[in-house]
Amino acid sequence: MDKMKRVFQAQLYLNILMAVIILINYRTVKDWIYLGILAVAVVVSKNKRISQLINTVLIPMVFIDQVRNLSDILIQHFSQLTLLIFWIYAVGAIIVLIPVTIVEYGKIKKPIWRLIASVWMINFVIMFCYLLTLKNVNPDGFLVSLNKSGLVYALAILVYVYFAVKSWGYEFCFNLPTFKGKKMQLLSFILIFGIAIWISFFKVFSEFAQRWQELFWNWDFSLLNPTESALLKNAWSVFLYSIEAGIGEEATRYINLVLLLVIFKNKKWQINGAVLGSAILFALPHIGNAFASELKQTPLATAFQVIDTFGFGCFAAALILYSGKLWPTMVIHALYDILAFSKTPLTQDSVGIFGGNTGQFIHVIISLVLWVSFAAFLLIKNRKLVKQNVQILTRVQKTDLTIS
Repeated sequence: MDKMKRVFQAQLYLNILMAVIILINYRTVKDWIYLGILAVAVVVSKNKRISQLINTVLIPMVFIDQVRNLSDILIQHFSQLTLLIFWIYAVGAIIVLIPVTIVEYGKIKKPIWRLIASVWMINFVIMFCYLLTLKNVNPDGFLVSLNKSGLVYALAILVYVYFAVKSWGYEFCFNLPTFKGKKMQLLSFILIFGIAIWISFFKVFSEFAQRWQELFWNWDFSLLNPTESALLKNAWSVFLYSIEAGIGEEATRYINLVLLLVIFKNKKWQINGAVLGSAILFALPHIGNAFASELKQTPLATAFQVIDTFGFGCFAAALILYSGKLWPTMVIHALYDILAFSKTPLTQDSVGIFGGNTGQFIHVIISLVLWVSFAAFLLIKNRKLVKQNVQILTRVQKTDLTIS
């Protein structure tokens, strides 16, 4: 821990140097503010309360934004090295918040403040970062799609979640061996995983089904083609946007779920409250899609998506608690988004069984009922197993990252 504190202090001074370089090139008010924040952080480092407040609220924003700003400057001066600079920027953006997470976020004691700090870090620091400005690259190529997808910041979220959870003494259960040596339970998990994948296909194809048979089977896969997406420019974007959501949003769900379980630890409704609370925290940020650029939606479509994502959020949280694993929800989430983003223009006519606003509303309610019912089944049918996994997820362990 002492080594990480020294790394964090060195990072503050390094970023002051970065701030000066950025100011020489940009001279914006924001960059002057960043320099001021860094200077204040160094001056008040002996005052624990003020220092921690600045370091948890402001410093992460400065660190990650300056990585992008400096990378933009390098691309402007060395555009022929754009590919190399992008990968340096990607690695930097992913790891730059590790020291401040361990040193400052690790000091936060109360679970409710940990939750608030994580919501701030993920939704207002990492996800609000601007994308890199690329030059001399194919606008329809892999690199531009990777940049626009925000996958770099999704990986930054995953890294933050890992180190934050470990700093607080909890176990990060990406793949808890819940079903090891238990064949029947393993088969049940495989069946549940398969049903969840089927529901993902059902949800997508039922949106434009013309006949009842096309709801449950007889799906027309010619209507899905990532190279002819009605929503995104190319197949790279379809896959990268989907993977970004699977990693970033599911990692966010994980940390929210663990902290809510701890907050509700002494409540009879601990598990149900944590599942519902994490689903709400997952659904609400989707309101921003009404104001997005490339994936902008109408207010009504956004409202439907919020309802839909709440239902899926309940299921995904229940699946994490049932399986003790994070990767299944990542796979299901990414798969559903790939299917949804692969819809061709032929699916956008709002005709079929669930055509029109009323039909779309009925479709969303059906989806909500499906996901919530599935979540309830997992929690009720496997109550003992879920409680065991909850104990593992919330058990405090002493680690090298734990702040005493």
